[in-house]
Amino acid sequence: MIAPRAQHTPLERVRVLQRKLYLAAKGAPQRTFGVLYDKVCRAEVLRVAWIQVRRNHGAAGPDGQTIAAIEAHGVDQFLADIREELVAHRYRPMAVRRVYIPKRRGGQRPLGIPRIKDRIVQAAVRLVIEPLFEASFRPGSYGFRPKRGAREAIADIRKWVTYGYDQVIDLDLKDYFGSLDHRLLMQLVQRRVRDPWVLRLIRRWLKAGVLVDGQIEATRIGTPQGGVISPLLANVYLHPLDKHWEVTMGGRTQMIRYADDVVVLCRRQRPEAVYAHLTAFLTRLHLTVNPDKTRLVQAQDGFDFVGVHFRLLPTRRDPRRRFCYAWPSQRAMSQVRDRVRDAIGRNTVHSLEEQIAKLNPILRGWGSYFGWLNAHRHFRKVDEYVSGKLRKFLWKKHQRVGRRLRSASTSHFERLGLYHLHGTIAHAS
Repeated sequence: MIAPRAQHTPLERVRVLQRKLYLAAKGAPQRTFGVLYDKVCRAEVLRVAWIQVRRNHGAAGPDGQTIAAIEAHGVDQFLADIREELVAHRYRPMAVRRVYIPKRRGGQRPLGIPRIKDRIVQAAVRLVIEPLFEASFRPGSYGFRPKRGAREAIADIRKWVTYGYDQVIDLDLKDYFGSLDHRLLMQLVQRRVRDPWVLRLIRRWLKAGVLVDGQIEATRIGTPQGGVISPLLANVYLHPLDKHWEVTMGGRTQMIRYADDVVVLCRRQRPEAVYAHLTAFLTRLHLTVNPDKTRLVQAQDGFDFVGVHFRLLPTRRDPRRRFCYAWPSQRAMSQVRDRVRDAIGRNTVHSLEEQIAKLNPILRGWGSYFGWLNAHRHFRKVDEYVSGKLRKFLWKKHQRVGRRLRSASTSHFERLGLYHLHGTIAHAS
């Protein structure tokens, strides 16, 4: 018999720990776990938490400390100090820094940026408790989960719409992250976690407050977007909805959820009645539906979800059959054009090669997200837009419009290293 390979790296040891916790939770759905804090304090867990925080390249928190500053002073000592604080129960979180980012559907979304120390401890707690909840999470939940994401949610929607679930409820929750009831959230967390020190950490993060213009504002409800553990808590909060829907409406409808973005697909059901049932259950969770942004539509009229536009159309080979096609939404197209325009800017001191180097990561990332959908025409439009912006950049830089500049095409910029979107579609049904 071959002996199992020794776990040498911190990541391997943490994965073994997570696997054990997951299997224990999967095998006993009603079990609660009371001894977890010692695992949060392990050196390898804190090391993996640091790697994850560093990989995200986040901004400095309210204390102004950056990733680069920690690396300059020594990561090992920084993690040792955090572990010492945790073991001695002296760790206390700091209020988060408030910033705003534009929302996909208009307006601004408030983000709370914790200091790096708090992010590491949150990541350590998430590494330990996430497997316990993953064992219970339902298949229709895709947002911020291991080995699941927007790609799987998109494929699921296309499948069910093609199968005949063509009545769509495009649901929008009003200020979801800012509306989470702390008491209810902790009750849901305690269905799996009973360690008093882990629960105390979560409560302290929820009550840490927000730093606005030098003043700390108390947080009585909600969890700040931007916290490492916030996505997990958001999924825990909506897990009762996923479970209730699977038991009461499974088969007749299909719910696909990406964090707080929810789409319900109905087949031979009155969507108005389904919508009333949905809003009634959300009221029990102290959540409010935004009626101005929630839509009840037919799949053949199209709807948007996670940046993708879905539409049920006749197939080209057999018009009697219908298929759910998907391509970048208008908002996604506007966003990539905005990013391209901002990257090129108005300054002409940079060379064309430098501008191309700034554009390529944007185009590659955007193309990899949509590159398996029906996006041929949309990719061509983005390529033409990028070429037009680069031509204008050259006109301004050289203060003239010569024949070579006027005739510069996408293929010309491609020869200079520009990433070309059109022709990179990996698969489109």
